[in-house]
Amino acid sequence: MRGVTRYNPELESGAESKLLTLKEAIRRYVRPGMKLHLAGGIGGPSAAICELIRQYRGTNPGFTLIQSTISGHAINLLHCNLARKIIFAACADISTSSRPSRIMQRAWAEKSLDLENWSLCSLQQRLMAGALGVSFIPTRSIAGSSIAQDNQAAFKEIHDPFGGGANVGLVQALNPDISLVHGCVADEQGNTISAVPYGDDLWGLLASSDGVLVTVEKIVPTDYIKKYAALVKIPGHIVKAVSVAPLGVHPFSLAHPGIGDFNAYETDTEFLQDLHRAFADNQKLDDWIKEWVIDCNTPEDYLNKLGRRRVKNLQKITFKAAERYNMSAAAPSPEAEYSQEEMVLIAAAREITRCIMESGHRVALVGAGSWGMAGLLAYHQLLAQGYQLDLITGNGQIGYEPQSGPLGAQSVGVVYSAKMLTDTVTTHGVFVGGRNSKCLSVLGAGQVDRNGNLNSTKTADGQFLVGSGGANDSANAREVIVILNQSKDRFPETMSYVTCPGDRVTTVISTMGVFRKPAGKGELRLAACLPDPALASLEDEIKQVQDNCGWSLKLADRVEEVSHPTPDELKLLRWLVPQRS
Repeated sequence: MRGVTRYNPELESGAESKLLTLKEAIRRYVRPGMKLHLAGGIGGPSAAICELIRQYRGTNPGFTLIQSTISGHAINLLHCNLARKIIFAACADISTSSRPSRIMQRAWAEKSLDLENWSLCSLQQRLMAGALGVSFIPTRSIAGSSIAQDNQAAFKEIHDPFGGGANVGLVQALNPDISLVHGCVADEQGNTISAVPYGDDLWGLLASSDGVLVTVEKIVPTDYIKKYAALVKIPGHIVKAVSVAPLGVHPFSLAHPGIGDFNAYETDTEFLQDLHRAFADNQKLDDWIKEWVIDCNTPEDYLNKLGRRRVKNLQKITFKAAERYNMSAAAPSPEAEYSQEEMVLIAAAREITRCIMESGHRVALVGAGSWGMAGLLAYHQLLAQGYQLDLITGNGQIGYEPQSGPLGAQSVGVVYSAKMLTDTVTTHGVFVGGRNSKCLSVLGAGQVDRNGNLNSTKTADGQFLVGSGGANDSANAREVIVILNQSKDRFPETMSYVTCPGDRVTTVISTMGVFRKPAGKGELRLAACLPDPALASLEDEIKQVQDNCGWSLKLADRVEEVSHPTPDELKLLRWLVPQRS
């Protein structure tokens, strides 16, 4: 039977097989009250999470969960009251888009959980310190934010002891008791090849005091591991048990790092949409958990319930080499009309292109969400001018080729288009916020204030949004551009929570206007208004922006009206996103 301990003559002499069923691995090594680190990509090790729910639902185990992005099955851990505390960067209901989680919002409002929110990079740096055996490590993230105020017990600032002339942020080491992770393949000793990009899946494993529980798609001989030794990220000596769990991060995707005889798989958006609908009602969610978790007693049961056809469809990885849009050869769009969203995206793309050309940025981190399409539009416009720009993601994709579609940069095919695949600390700590950063970050936000400070964590009335995620780290780039909807609530007089200090924010594009300020502590000024056919003049447009701003808005020396989209801009945008046409 697959997944059980057995004698294997191929094991090296004296080696111990750590192969257990997932049920036995969780039963043997996970205990109530533990600090559990969940790794394995967005949403974490889904198969192991389901087994935790099966074994502990209806009890009060009081786990502390340490996880960067809580989504998918991991949200069900909160619904089932299995955690007393969570240490995290973001919690979102992810399907074809990312939304605040109703389950997390309830826990936040009821204070039924002890919640500790960090940025992606600062959380990984805490785990890095734990792995290195030091009590703290420096960070450039979270200083000057409300995150720092919330976490004063684990974040300090000191004057640079080596004469740098500035304060240095320090984060306290974090050591989980045990880490649960899903990898691609492992041998029976637990030597494991991880999926790519590596994101947040490295340091927590090495920091765990009691070792690691690994689930993998399949078990391979040690000779196979030796063949791909450069790709092994989890050494067997830190592994307590290894279990077979096909599609072990489903409903999210898994991309392998170039190994042979292996099937990657895409995100199951249909499954995530079904789960999103279940999140709307407690009874529906209880029924959904019973159907997909409790009644699926093993990973094989779960796989059988998905069905062979569905699995095969998820394993059909498609990637079309990114086409370079030929602006000179393309016929102008006959469409003269455009939507407000198209106007915002085109105005933002112009600002992104201007900033990159003026400042010489070589990489751009484009945040998730529909506004991120402005970054892709600018990317193609720059390519047409011969400007070489690498797009990057916070989980470690460097120089990927963008494609349209609901999965965006998370598509397995897009992962395989990257020039480099690395982890969160390298991306956010070095390429975005490091000494030699040449990065522009393009971010969405829930709110912005007059100084460019951003909030994506909680509203003025205390309702939880999604958390920092990588936004706070992205704000360490050389320059930051922000895109968001305009209203008094979105542009408040007083910011209730500062997720990202606005020091590096130079441009804000709203659904009504373009705001600029110099880098530093300056104040945003209205520089241009987006055209509004319902208004008679530029003065009316300025008044509309002022009426939808929570503070007394200052104007640039000259306020202009953003020019209408050109036929070529509309054609390129609609080429990128065909469903808009």
